Amino acid sequence: MSNLVHNEQVKLAATFWNNLAVAALLGVFLVPAFYTRHTALQQALSIGGGLMAAIGMRVLSHWWLRRLRE
Repeated sequence: MSNLVHNEQVKLAATFWNNLAVAALLGVFLVPAFYTRHTALQQALSIGGGLMAAIGMRVLSHWWLRRLRE
């Protein structure tokens, strides 16, 4: 496989993980805003877990980009 094809596949994978991170980040703040049956502790844990997931997917996106070839 040529470097160009490889780099495009890597960029697509990184974009996928980055978009999932953005979706998780939006969900972290939208879901508790509309679903108010949780206690404050449950909402805080939900937001914290969602933020950690978003950060993890963002780091994974950067990891994928390190696989680019020259």
